[in-house]
Amino acid sequence: MAISGIGTSCTYIYNLQTGKLSSKDGTKDPFVDYFNGDRSDETKSQLNGFDACRKEDIISMVEVLNKVFNDANGCEYEISDEIVDAVTATYSVNGKKVFTSYKAVAYTYEELRGLNSTGPYKTRQSKGYNPEDNSINIAVGDVINLGNGYRLTVMEDSIYGEGYGRGNVEDDKKMHQLVYGLNALIRFADQQWFSSLIDKESTPMLLELLRELGVDTSREFTINETKCEVVNGRINEVGNRFVVPNSVFNKAAKRYEELMYQPLSNRK
Repeated sequence: MAISGIGTSCTYIYNLQTGKLSSKDGTKDPFVDYFNGDRSDETKSQLNGFDACRKEDIISMVEVLNKVFNDANGCEYEISDEIVDAVTATYSVNGKKVFTSYKAVAYTYEELRGLNSTGPYKTRQSKGYNPEDNSINIAVGDVINLGNGYRLTVMEDSIYGEGYGRGNVEDDKKMHQLVYGLNALIRFADQQWFSSLIDKESTPMLLELLRELGVDTSREFTINETKCEVVNGRINEVGNRFVVPNSVFNKAAKRYEELMYQPLSNRK
């Protein structure tokens, strides 16, 4: 069997009574030997971190699904897996997908420090709406006149709101909420924090503001180079499955992938 990696698919036969694995065609397979207890240097030199995770996942899946396995259907079950990416693998039993495994990655101190809700904004170059890619930059120094006596200014690390008292109490309350929301939106777009920081109350106002700036929020749009979409009324990063901003997650996932490709024989 070739060294496992992203895109690898394998199918095995699991025996419920013996707890052992075998290759589907009966040929010798180093992963089967490893799963069944062979931890020799020769076997481990042919396997890597993806295989170690595969073994853990199959054991966990069998434990969770043990109640649905029963002798009435026979004691052997076909287990298939696919390594989707560095942290994701899917598993099927007798052709039916039953389990998706997600692995945690480790972040460096610098990466975690970058997830800062109080530090300076990153985007310094303002850019008006570009209809070609439905994008805009909201940068330090930008002034947004709301046209109703209120104005927003993007400072170094916060949003300054002007015009309080020119409307009624409800108008001031909405302005205060928009100040908070725009700060959250910029930090999200600057890859400094999670989309959940954009609260539900300010989101409708932010979407209206973006539309007034030209952005079509009914489809994918880009703010400060972050691809965004509206899902169930909330602003999310396109393709984000792990909460942490994609730029931060991708660096950590790349390190994890490099580690996973190392042979098991190199591990203590």
